[in-house]
Amino acid sequence: MPEPPFAAILLAAGASTRMGRPKQLIRVGGETLLRRTAGIAVEAGCSPVIVVLGSGADEMHSELAGLPLAITVNEDWPEGMASSLRCGLVSIPGLWSAAAGVLVLVCDQPLLSVEHVRSLLRTQAAGNALATASLYRDRAGVPAVFAPQLFSELMRLQGDQGARELILAHKGQVETVAWAEGALDVDRPEDLKTIGAQ
Repeated sequence: MPEPPFAAILLAAGASTRMGRPKQLIRVGGETLLRRTAGIAVEAGCSPVIVVLGSGADEMHSELAGLPLAITVNEDWPEGMASSLRCGLVSIPGLWSAAAGVLVLVCDQPLLSVEHVRSLLRTQAAGNALATASLYRDRAGVPAVFAPQLFSELMRLQGDQGARELILAHKGQVETVAWAEGALDVDRPEDLKTIGAQ
């Protein structure tokens, strides 16, 4: 991995309205999706790892205890995902000089693995792409790694625009890593049966 290392931003501020309860706190294999995803970013070698909380932040803090990461609370989380991206970016000290790129993750992809994240990081480090994204459902999306050249554009996203907007805008300069498991996410109660969640 390069020096400086890749930073990571875990977006975990949403209210999970379609699920009816915080999906960050859904347990899979005895571990919440929030802690599991944060731990994957840490184990993959990202530094710093920034977790952006919002709705229900108080009850989620304890889920991250003991992990070497920083927590920031996005008070403007109802504005949409873009506000959490901005919140995470400004929480990285010396962003433009301190990170080889930024990995953006969400915590509703229960089949995410350290191996897939490392593959994304290696691909980005080995080339000159503006981003390296996960490929599933014939679409490129998160988790994705963004080069410093895109930090300003990430900061300018608004409302419910997420990282996928930049992936589409720069698709000719985006590498992809196939990840069929990304097709499974948890948005609604019926999705939990597929993964044996609690």
